[in-house]
Amino acid sequence: MVPKILMPKILTSFLLIILFSCSSVPENEFTINGKIRGLKNGKAVLSKLDLETNQKINVDSTQITNGIFSFSGIVQSAYLHSIFINDTLGKIHLFLDNSDIQITGSIDSLDFATITGSREDSLFHSVSLDDIFEKETGMNLMLNKNDYTFSAFVAYYQFQVNQISLDSMQLIMNGFSDEVKNSDYYRHVSSLYKKLEATASSKPAPDFTLPDVNGNDVSLSDFRGQTILLDFWASWCGPCRAQSPDLVQLQNKFKGRNFTIVGLSVDEDRNRWLKAIEDDGLNWPHLSKLDGWGEVSKQYGVMAIPQNFLINPDGIILNKNLTNEQLTKRLEQLLP
Repeated sequence: MVPKILMPKILTSFLLIILFSCSSVPENEFTINGKIRGLKNGKAVLSKLDLETNQKINVDSTQITNGIFSFSGIVQSAYLHSIFINDTLGKIHLFLDNSDIQITGSIDSLDFATITGSREDSLFHSVSLDDIFEKETGMNLMLNKNDYTFSAFVAYYQFQVNQISLDSMQLIMNGFSDEVKNSDYYRHVSSLYKKLEATASSKPAPDFTLPDVNGNDVSLSDFRGQTILLDFWASWCGPCRAQSPDLVQLQNKFKGRNFTIVGLSVDEDRNRWLKAIEDDGLNWPHLSKLDGWGEVSKQYGVMAIPQNFLINPDGIILNKNLTNEQLTKRLEQLLP
């Protein structure tokens, strides 16, 4: 699954740059002192990703002289940042807290730069990107490292991409330390939880109206009376495109049984969206405002794709994020 943060323009880029803030001003400041071998002069930009808008925010910039640069300031809660070196040469990721941080590395291998001095970053760099999304490792971090803000960062993605019950989510959130609960990541986790709770199984599917491929407004409620698979996807999402043949097979198998797939794209480029529909033979209704991660995605708590919601003829959510095998079995039960 590609999160709003883990995909070509989201997940991968997404996780590799990030961000946010809280209430009381910490007593300490952060300092970052860096030394990059093989680089004489240039510019370093400290950035983070705004989880509300999914846009990169440049926090500060500084000149690089003889490979040396420095930043200082205050973060009101620990947050994942990136330091971009001369825009295109590369970037260094660090989970920034108010510490005295030292960075050393080579311009040829910035991904392997050594970062010391930060408690939060030490934990961040002790795990791989895959670990953040892998359920068992993620659960261990959320439950056993719950005095680290990084654990709330992990929860933000774990809650999106893994099948974690609402009760377990609540248990994880309750276990975070007071400091973590005052972080921006916890605020986003709490907001996400409320959205996931509102779109859980047995809850009414929130109605919405979006343009179809012809520009006509179509509402989810227009499909009332049919069993619906609401499929969140995008043309640029590799895992989404990989499951297209399975969805085509599913649609063909059950289309005569009062069933339809409704595709909801988080694309922004109309031509790419339409081309993907044609290339993959996705012969069912498609809706999109072409505004990326817009209001409907937020309404359903969708920040990673692909995701799906199986909705009954009365508009009630039956299941979420079923695999093709699970969908086939479930539809056989519902549509004999």
